[in-house]
Amino acid sequence: MNIQEYIETSGLLEEYVLGTLSETEAQGMECLAKTYPEIKQEITVLQESLGKYASLYEKQPPADLKERIFDQMTFAEEEELEITEEESPEETPEARVIPMWSKLSLAASVALVAVSGWLYSENKNLENRENELATRIETLEEASNMSSELLASFQNPTNKVVKLSGTEKKPDAAVTVFWNQEDNSVQLAVNNLPKPAEGKQYQLWIIGENGPEDMGMLDNNFEDRLLSMKAVSGKPSAFAITLEKEGGVPSPTLEELYVIGNV
Repeated sequence: MNIQEYIETSGLLEEYVLGTLSETEAQGMECLAKTYPEIKQEITVLQESLGKYASLYEKQPPADLKERIFDQMTFAEEEELEITEEESPEETPEARVIPMWSKLSLAASVALVAVSGWLYSENKNLENRENELATRIETLEEASNMSSELLASFQNPTNKVVKLSGTEKKPDAAVTVFWNQEDNSVQLAVNNLPKPAEGKQYQLWIIGENGPEDMGMLDNNFEDRLLSMKAVSGKPSAFAITLEKEGGVPSPTLEELYVIGNV
């Protein structure tokens, strides 16, 4: 018996996996699988393919789906495998009639697996696009809120707006300070500052009659945010920001001065 031809053309392995063989035929197939490793391997591959499909999509199809599909199909007459008789001491295999519907059933199962896989992939792509869109919307909302807060700070008549410009350390650095002269509260918006290295943090200072005075540490997540700092005491002549060790220092490190602006 030509094992490879039997596997590829008989259709019996597929019927065995689908459970459409009679009990006698199924027992015969199991005997062949024990005798021929190629047949056993092919049965295993078919079972794993259908098993993967079943595990991904456990929802059962309507009970009448098979009948509705077959009602729309035109079946050819049953095909008969013809085996040419040759003079040989070996026994000639008996010709079998392979029902066309069983082959179509297997083809339909394979098609369902392919379509279901495509639908699963498309669904995952759609979920990814939805997540990306949600992230973009959240970013736009944050930017919009920031713009509204900045506009309100600029328009507040009690606020004195102080522009802090970059030094030789970072010429294009820029920070805007809003000093409320009624309650002396201070807020600032970082327009352009490099991200601090690990273990480092920006510190705000005012320059007053008694020299530099600490105004608090900038949150390292300062982008697109309006930061609230310590209240001003006295009459400062300038605001400045230096890069210090995390947590701050009692006096500024002038070599790490990034921005400064006169009041």
